[in-house]
Amino acid sequence: MFKHRKLLILATLLVAAAAVGFVIYHRSTQVPETARLLPESDLILYANLKPVHLFDLNKSGSVQPQGDYKDFVDRTGIQPERDIDEVAMSRRDTPDGSDVESSEILTGHFDQNRLRDYLQLLSSAREPYRNYTIYSIAHEGHTVRVALLEGSKVAITNMVSPEPMHGIIDRSLKPSAGPVLLTHYSDIPLGSMAWLIDRIPNKPDNVQLPGGFAITLPAEAVAVGSLRYTGSLLLRADVIAQSEAQARQIVDSANSHLALVRSIGQFIKTKGPDQDIKAAFDSLQATQKENVATFTATIPQSVIKKIWSEAQSQGVIPTASKP
Repeated sequence: MFKHRKLLILATLLVAAAAVGFVIYHRSTQVPETARLLPESDLILYANLKPVHLFDLNKSGSVQPQGDYKDFVDRTGIQPERDIDEVAMSRRDTPDGSDVESSEILTGHFDQNRLRDYLQLLSSAREPYRNYTIYSIAHEGHTVRVALLEGSKVAITNMVSPEPMHGIIDRSLKPSAGPVLLTHYSDIPLGSMAWLIDRIPNKPDNVQLPGGFAITLPAEAVAVGSLRYTGSLLLRADVIAQSEAQARQIVDSANSHLALVRSIGQFIKTKGPDQDIKAAFDSLQATQKENVATFTATIPQSVIKKIWSEAQSQGVIPTASKP
């Protein structure tokens, strides 16, 4: 009887563990809602900024807000490095190619009343739509529209037409699969804290590589980039080409350039580069599988710390005040 009870308890624990694992996996494979709200575009960028809050950048430091940014912080109480949890952005060229249209969805924690008062102060017009208010603000030749959504979300567009903002609000009220580009979300590695999906335009696009070289990406390819942190930064970019031949050409071109840059580095007799940075560069690899060209690189934690220290010394980010 006791043996059967132990088996029952073990079975119950296994079922519970499986259920929890399924929930975690299901949530991790779902497209973030902030990205699903975006309109159709040629590029989508997403970042989960919660890990950045662990650095506590809000401590008093050497860099203080200036100008319009200081006014924004003072009036709203929002400090983006502390209060913004998620950012999703989309970009697309205008039909004539003379400008770029963009949309952003921000999620965080802030005082909506203070932000609403600030938007009312700046806006030149306000439009009611589905029980929300869209604030229109003139900025550098564009009409920037802002709407405060449920769940501490803020939607921003800079498009001529108000329809993209209307679409964002509609999708916030009724679940949507989001832009077509998000069909490539399954290509993003689990646990990525930032990622992008970029549709290459209908003409070849040049991508710069270290050493001043470039590779040409074929038209109508899709690039999927991601960043994960596991003690080191793991960078990955998949270029999904139209054929295996195109993917092979991309990888062969990249490997030829990388081999040339590395061989040149072997003959430089002056003071060598930082060994950690050299290791990060040497980790860059290009491989092919069917019609996908994959680029990977590992940035060690030591390099991250050096970049962080350099940014602090140049005043790019705040440094804790000394007693």
